Amino acid sequence: MDNYYEGFEGNPEIDIYIFLENEKVGIKMWDGYFDEIMRAIQPVNGEWKSLAYYYNLYEGWYDESPWEIPNNQEALKQFESIDKLTLGKVSQEILIKIIELLKNNSSNSIFIEYT
Repeated sequence: MDNYYEGFEGNPEIDIYIFLENEKVGIKMWDGYFDEIMRAIQPVNGEWKSLAYYYNLYEGWYDESPWEIPNNQEALKQFESIDKLTLGKVSQEILIKIIELLKNNSSNSIFIEYT
């Protein structure tokens, strides 16, 4: 797992991953980076959709961790819609890795875990 949590021990952690040969493969991060990325997603016609919907209602991975992303393609579109230049350097790196994970595993189950 790519580790963007080091130095933030004791704070909430978000993992986005797939299972590959019974091992988690993905990204581990401080929830502050994930929050910055999710806040950059804009509503569609005044409504939250897909992952942004769950994020803004504090549902999904917050209360059912680990939580399977219900629609990988919709999630991918949301992440791709983010203007990377509005994010800090580390959050930009993480966003690129999240997009790669979703693109390369669109037919696999992808999980978000909040710990």
